Amino acid sequence: MIIDARTISSGETIECDVCIVGAGPAGITIAHELCNQGLNILLLESGGIKYEKNLEQLNHGEVNLSVHTPLEQYRRRQIGGATTFWGGRCVPFDESDFEVRPHVPHSGWPITKTELNPYYQRAHTYCEIGQYEYAAEKALSESGRRKMISGFESADVSIEHLYLFSPPTDFGRKYLDSLKRSQNVNVFIYATCLKIITNSAGTRVDYLQVASMQKNEFLVSARQFILAAGGLEVTRLLLVSNDVYANGIGNQHDLLGRFYMGHINHLFDVKFKSPEKVMWDYEKTPDGVYCQRQIAIAENKRQQYGLLNQRVFMERPKISDPSHRSSILSATYLLKGVLNQQKKYRYPSQHVRNILFDFDTILKFSHKWMTKRILSDRKLPSVVAKSASGIYTFRVDSEQVPNPESRVSLSRNKDAFGINQLKVDWRCTELDVNSISKSVFLIGEAFAKAGVGELQSLPTIFPSAQGGHHLGTTRMSETPQTGVVDVNGRVHGLSNLYIASSSVFATASYANPTLTVVALAIRLADYLKKL
Repeated sequence: MIIDARTISSGETIECDVCIVGAGPAGITIAHELCNQGLNILLLESGGIKYEKNLEQLNHGEVNLSVHTPLEQYRRRQIGGATTFWGGRCVPFDESDFEVRPHVPHSGWPITKTELNPYYQRAHTYCEIGQYEYAAEKALSESGRRKMISGFESADVSIEHLYLFSPPTDFGRKYLDSLKRSQNVNVFIYATCLKIITNSAGTRVDYLQVASMQKNEFLVSARQFILAAGGLEVTRLLLVSNDVYANGIGNQHDLLGRFYMGHINHLFDVKFKSPEKVMWDYEKTPDGVYCQRQIAIAENKRQQYGLLNQRVFMERPKISDPSHRSSILSATYLLKGVLNQQKKYRYPSQHVRNILFDFDTILKFSHKWMTKRILSDRKLPSVVAKSASGIYTFRVDSEQVPNPESRVSLSRNKDAFGINQLKVDWRCTELDVNSISKSVFLIGEAFAKAGVGELQSLPTIFPSAQGGHHLGTTRMSETPQTGVVDVNGRVHGLSNLYIASSSVFATASYANPTLTVVALAIRLADYLKKL
């Protein structure tokens, strides 16, 4: 059942067995997993079923650097959360991401990749990405034997693995109906959690203080509470809940909000000697799932050079620069300008020239885009195009070092409820930047040694804007002295408060976080079933 929180009387207390805060992929997954367990479940969502721009104000906050995007940009208060507009890129963490790495400070999880594998398999079903297989030769059967770059051999650089793409699955649209049909689940919309209220000893949560924008404050009582509102909002809720713990719940050792990580990236170009031998387009698995080849530095090489974990994949070049000579990219650039009411274009005559001299390609691609993107449930992930010059653009996605000085704290500014906003002090370390630079160099060196291509340049690298992935601020640890939640996602020191969020990541990997968030949510649900 869906209940509009604006209709709840001020001062009322709602009782349930399990209360989940946040109806994004983690919250919806847990509710879905628990809905047939005989439990009375309450799922609180700050927004409604559809996106409402006026709610963005609740996500505003301060950032310390211009390269960090505004805090509202990649967050949505609505059923489905960020999956209402994500790109669908999925890949699990590597085994080494969970291990202690001597060259990566504060690395290591209290769980292993082996332990998480069964939950990754189940997360594949939620994200609609077919079988749990990322080796190209196995996942693509016949076509998997074709290499990303024909003729390329290297012991130091791998080109054998894939990214998979969700349709992309909007968790609200996909799973809300089944939750509505459940006799055990109530979904409250326009219900913003304001504060967590514990008992006087601070050992368990008694209530959540909740309200709609109409300021009708009410309480929610439950046996178990789960915070699944995204990395930033989960952290804010714990910080502002300071009635018993002066510095916030889970912050007894000043670790809450620290170790804030994202993913940093960099673009570089490679000129191939035989561009016709380069796999530049998306492929499909036998399940019909779009996939993309990826390039990685071998694990032993990363250890040898003390590098962080990265992946490299084909990216379209900067579409505003007509030197790409692609009619598809020039048309995309001009069309985006029209849709965004852009008044000035860079090099308009050169873009028009690209289009006129290759108009047949535009017509063919337009049909492909209409049938495989606009009209298809499983959407072509993005615009890609064959390079006329043999120069292809690649993107490095890299993890960050878990850095206690990179942190999220409370701002003095307050939102519409009078609750403190967040202040983000995102830090980038020398290892973060040097790992990208060295990895690009090693890839270029391997291409040159194999005789397939060469780097066009190796500029001084500064990471591009971060802000889409909010990781690490309530990190998972074995002890309260090293993190905020235990191996089951329970906040250290409290018996009934759990976190299902990318904020529990102890390290970031290179991987987009949604698949791992869903896997951890399923794992937490299985744990709660046993209580």
